[in-house]
Amino acid sequence: MSAPVPSDITVFAPASVGNIGPGFDVLGMALAGLGDTVRARAISGRGVVIRDIRGDGGVLPKEARKNTAGIAAARVLKMLKVSSGVELNLEKNIPGNGLGSSAASAVAGGFAVNALFGSPLSKQELLRPCAEAEAAVSGGYFLDNTAASLFGGINVTNPVAKTAIPLGGLGGAIVIVATPRFALLTARSRKVLPLRVPLSAMVANLAHACGIVAAVATGDPKLLGRSIVDVVIEPRRARLIPGFLAVKRGALRAGALGCSISGAGSSVFAVTDEKSRADGIGEAMRRAFARARLESIITVTTIDPEGARIISDQRSAHRS
Repeated sequence: MSAPVPSDITVFAPASVGNIGPGFDVLGMALAGLGDTVRARAISGRGVVIRDIRGDGGVLPKEARKNTAGIAAARVLKMLKVSSGVELNLEKNIPGNGLGSSAASAVAGGFAVNALFGSPLSKQELLRPCAEAEAAVSGGYFLDNTAASLFGGINVTNPVAKTAIPLGGLGGAIVIVATPRFALLTARSRKVLPLRVPLSAMVANLAHACGIVAAVATGDPKLLGRSIVDVVIEPRRARLIPGFLAVKRGALRAGALGCSISGAGSSVFAVTDEKSRADGIGEAMRRAFARARLESIITVTTIDPEGARIISDQRSAHRS
């Protein structure tokens, strides 16, 4: 593919909740409002250059081959056989851990490059390079956050077949996220996973995961909340997050339908279908973390139904 005249495009990729409780490494849910923004511009030469990163506190590498946005962008460039380079400017708006930050960067980077050159690849075709970009940094191939950020809504993923099925959004579901000021690496969270799972626990988690799928199919936010029950992974990871059990108890007492760890943690999410309860649930979660001597950021949001998307397209000014 020949390179276009200099142009730029800006895209957004949302944050996400991996697992959604019982759907370990399979279910993912996009969050409205939180996410990564990438501005991509065609430049002379070859390869990917990350010009600037904002909102990360200066911790993310600008070297493209070490940043998920840069890795995904390079992989998409290769797939497109483009003969020019790309410059990226990345803005992070995802607090703490457990909300698919690296996946959002990968999706934003890959989606931006594809959009810059006319979007010849479908979102399904972008899934693998974006997931591979996240895997290159995280050390594991996970699709739940990547698919949610790319497609939006709730997704069923298959990390073995490397595929995803977008189920769509769910109106009426309100998501409350408490993000403590406490770093919890995914590698540490995965070290506590059980090697053997009782059959009864497997059946319970499978039933609840199917309940989440049914909730989307029937448009039932109450069923979604009631299905956020994880008897396999959550009990092992709960001990890694100071105050988690009190946070969950506080959310449920304040009216949340369900509550669990977001992805590998340390963020915790709850779901309600009553807007009037959302702030109270968030405050209960904040207070519980405070009793554990942790400050936290409370976000009240909904499920992002769209996923990665173009928010500004300046290419038209250069088209003939």
